[in-house]
Amino acid sequence: MDPKPPVVVNIKNFESFCRLALALTDSPPLLWYFKHNRKRFLGTFSVYMSWKGDIPIFAYIKIKEKPGPFLAYKSDLEKEEFMFTHDVEDTKYAHAPIIMLKEPPKIFREALDKKPPSFKKPLGIELDNLKSMVRLLYLISIKEYMSFPIWRFKRNGRYILGVCIPFEHYYEANALPVFFYVKERRPPLEPFLRYSTSKVGGEILEYSKNTTDTKFFYAKIIDVKEMPLFPE
Repeated sequence: MDPKPPVVVNIKNFESFCRLALALTDSPPLLWYFKHNRKRFLGTFSVYMSWKGDIPIFAYIKIKEKPGPFLAYKSDLEKEEFMFTHDVEDTKYAHAPIIMLKEPPKIFREALDKKPPSFKKPLGIELDNLKSMVRLLYLISIKEYMSFPIWRFKRNGRYILGVCIPFEHYYEANALPVFFYVKERRPPLEPFLRYSTSKVGGEILEYSKNTTDTKFFYAKIIDVKEMPLFPE
């Protein structure tokens, strides 16, 4: 039996793709480069635990030229910096290796050319505000040392900011996948949210262009054209 194609997520811009791959992580992913229908693609795999089995996600961006063997990124100065490089000697940057495919496999071609395979969507839960979402991400980062991205996209004239979190071992299911989200009319289109809490100042949640101030917890925001995990 042929393997099913992954669910594709079209990243809106190159800076969002770099942020998804390399911001706020100690485990850089493998990046896949290939040409298809005279276009150049750069993508990364991730997997979301779902009701029964997992949902493979192939997040990609179209690029104009052949990349170098590594993608370099950092966000600890005034703004994000990213570039293709031929080495990993500059330790100020995080690096992700890129493999060059002679031909894309059938599962990639089908994922890009056809409708995505059917799958049961996560449970959608709308939150009252972004502070609740960042509290959730803060807890997960402490307990599981993971950084889930916040996906940002437009739907019916409103911006949706959402994160998909699986709660494992739900009755007979592998997990209860939940898509937590908020709706906003005109949010600042910055790449990060930063959060802190104290007895004196209470909760502080701000948009940020970088991750320079170490007294904050940061969450990365990824702009996408569509989010197939979002429950309609």
